[in-house]
Amino acid sequence: MPSSVPSFPESRQNPAVRDRIERAAVQVFADSEFHQVTLQQVAKAARCSLQTLYRYYGDERQGSKEALLSACLHHGLEQLAERMLDHLAGIATFRDRLSKVFWVVLDFFDRNPQMGRMMINSVYPGLWGSDATPAQQQLSGLFISVLREGQEQGILNDKVATPILLDFFYGVLLRISQMHLLRGREGQLADQHGVLFDMLWRAITVAPAE
Repeated sequence: MPSSVPSFPESRQNPAVRDRIERAAVQVFADSEFHQVTLQQVAKAARCSLQTLYRYYGDERQGSKEALLSACLHHGLEQLAERMLDHLAGIATFRDRLSKVFWVVLDFFDRNPQMGRMMINSVYPGLWGSDATPAQQQLSGLFISVLREGQEQGILNDKVATPILLDFFYGVLLRISQMHLLRGREGQLADQHGVLFDMLWRAITVAPAE
């Protein structure tokens, strides 16, 4: 390859090409661990040249494989965030809001199992620490405010900081979703939403006084 392939600014990138590349990359990352994936595999799956990948995500010296994985993750999480925000509109109670978030995530992975497998195989913890898109930032802020309000009103456990409560909620949710995929279990997790959420709700709410 050339010593350096100039990257296209996002304004010059074709959204349809970028979408095709990232859809193909999600499947490739879902089928193999990150260190086993090559850009040649992605280019073949996306029906594009290596030069196109370099122009959209940087050349090898600029970490194009890492940039591509990050783009796939952020795009998927942005879609999830937008769905959550849509479903949370108009829901009043804490329990119903958290229940809806729980259902939306389960349903998302039911509908997009390749995204879940990509996260299992290829996503390292550092990538989770960046709320890079406006939708992700809006969602994180909204969810933190909901949890904090629940703590202030004595509904949710206030013995831990709100971000830890958020991590606990998401940790349980993502573990359930990912292990369902990893174990190859049949059926839709969203169909078990009620009983699964009841278990989590009891864990994060203040126990009634005896």
